[in-house]
Amino acid sequence: MKNYTLAINMAMTIDGKVERPDGKWYGISSKNDKAKMDFYRSQHEVLILGKNSIINDNPVIHLRYNNGNEPLPLILIRKGTLSPQKNVFQHARIKPLIITTEECYDEIFNDLKNYATIKVLGKSNISPIDVIQFLNSLGYSKYLLEGGPSLNSIFFENNLVTTIYLTIVPFLIGEKKLSGIISGSTALPNFEKKSWRLESIEQIQDEIFLKYTKLI
Repeated sequence: MKNYTLAINMAMTIDGKVERPDGKWYGISSKNDKAKMDFYRSQHEVLILGKNSIINDNPVIHLRYNNGNEPLPLILIRKGTLSPQKNVFQHARIKPLIITTEECYDEIFNDLKNYATIKVLGKSNISPIDVIQFLNSLGYSKYLLEGGPSLNSIFFENNLVTTIYLTIVPFLIGEKKLSGIISGSTALPNFEKKSWRLESIEQIQDEIFLKYTKLI
C-alpha cells in the first residue's frame, strides 16, 4: 500500500474511559483539548468519522481555534443513515464524503444527496483497507480518525494506525463496562509486543497530551 499516515485522536479519563455512562462525551473536554484537536485536524488531509460518533456527539468539525487547512470530512456508514441536520452537514466548510455499502446506498442517497458526495465500497460491509486504498487513489495520504472505540478497533485490527494522539483529562468515572480507546471482541494480535514509541508529552493545566508512533 502507498505510504500514508493514519492517526487516531482520543481523550480519556484518568481511569481509562472514553465515554460517559450515557455513551456521550460532552462536558469533559476542555477548550485546551479542543484547540489541540483543531491543530491535529489542520495537519491532516482527511478527517474520518463514524456514524455513531455523529449521532452521539454531533461534533463541530470545522476549525474554530486554528487557521490551518480544513480536512475533508469522511463519514463511514455501514448501516442506516444520518439526519441532514447534523453539524457535519450544516456547518462543514468542505462538502463531506460518505463511504457506504450497496445495501444502504438508496436510503443514504435519498436523505443526504444534497449534503454529501456518496461513494459505495462493499456490498454489506466496509473494509478499512479498501477505504485507505480508495483515499490513496484520490491523492491523499494523511488521515485522522475520530471515531469511537468500535471503529478504532477495526483500523487497529487491520494494522492501519500509525499514530495515537491521546489526551488524559482530569476526571474519574469508575463504571467498569465503559470502553477504552479500542473495544474489539478479541485481543489484538501480538499485543504483548512493544509496538509503540512515546514521541512527546505536553502538560497544559490539568491535562496531558501524549503522542505515540508505531514502531516499524
